[in-house]
Amino acid sequence: MTLSFELYHHEEFVISLTKTLFIMSILKKTFLALPLAALLIASSGCNPNQPASIEKITVTADRASGSLTFIDASTNQVVETLVIPNSEPMYVLYVEQNDMIYVGDRAQNLVHMVDGATRGVVGSISVGNGVFHMWADENGNQLWVNNDIDNTTSVIDLSSHAVVATIPLSVKPHDVFVRANGSKAYISAFSGDPSTPDSIFVYSTTNFQRLNAAAVGKDPHLFHIKKRNRLFVPCQSGEVYVLNGANLNLVNTVAAPGAHGIFSSETDDLVYVTNISGAQLYAMDNADASIIGTPTSTPLNIPHNVTVGNSGTSLYVSHSGAAANQVTVYDLDQNGGIVHNSTLTVGTNPFGITYYERFN
Repeated sequence: MTLSFELYHHEEFVISLTKTLFIMSILKKTFLALPLAALLIASSGCNPNQPASIEKITVTADRASGSLTFIDASTNQVVETLVIPNSEPMYVLYVEQNDMIYVGDRAQNLVHMVDGATRGVVGSISVGNGVFHMWADENGNQLWVNNDIDNTTSVIDLSSHAVVATIPLSVKPHDVFVRANGSKAYISAFSGDPSTPDSIFVYSTTNFQRLNAAAVGKDPHLFHIKKRNRLFVPCQSGEVYVLNGANLNLVNTVAAPGAHGIFSSETDDLVYVTNISGAQLYAMDNADASIIGTPTSTPLNIPHNVTVGNSGTSLYVSHSGAAANQVTVYDLDQNGGIVHNSTLTVGTNPFGITYYERFN
């Protein structure tokens, strides 16, 4: 009995020891495999801690072909075309907060919402008759849309996508610009009389009341620059008015034939303006509100609207016209230099143009 008992427990001990050694062997192999597995996951792009890639896109609103053209700004290659049936796209902009592209459609009195990820239309908002220029604040709160047949401006709440105000104007609105912080909106308007100046109006973004007004040249466009709080107003009558953004007092008037489309550099130190009638581009210094050097000639006529991308190193210009279908791209430097880089084919009559970056 004693021998049998001792043998029994000896066998139990051996079995237990064997199991323990087996488990330790498995654990060792597992721990050794973990770094290799992590390396394989990282190299395959499945690492959950790996930063997402950044998509850099320039978009044109192609008025005559009823489409948007998406350009990969890293390669300057067209990557996609979105056709919106029965549409007349005028202007386009991207709102980062909801990853949405907004397209003003003059033919259907709508603002279409295009998903940034799928590039498909996910909804539309009814606005006034004669959709033209539009702009949103950088916080993604409001989108202001000018309707130049109704002579109104529609204000859209970007969280609900509801029209929260329709502002009547006694004259035809043209361009609109909402300050980056969303505190004020500027609207340019035509007088309707070639012999009298056009106007700039300032509105509250809370009660939508007019706060101030100023007279400027003919066919005025707008761009407010945070640095120095200045409102640049290129007028096709041949001037760029530089106004104090707070009270619309005149800072400077610069002669600039055909001044039309406008956009600022990433640092707000420079301002780029198209000469729509003279096929040129102006670079302006925000510090003294002057034109830098001589204008840069464009290889195509009717340089219309303009945007800046790629960390301020690239300029994109839409060239409009009934049969036009091209965008020109330029390299920029911090001193105001503008050098033609390439010419891209897009949809017919490219009008509005915008640049945006988003995470894939």
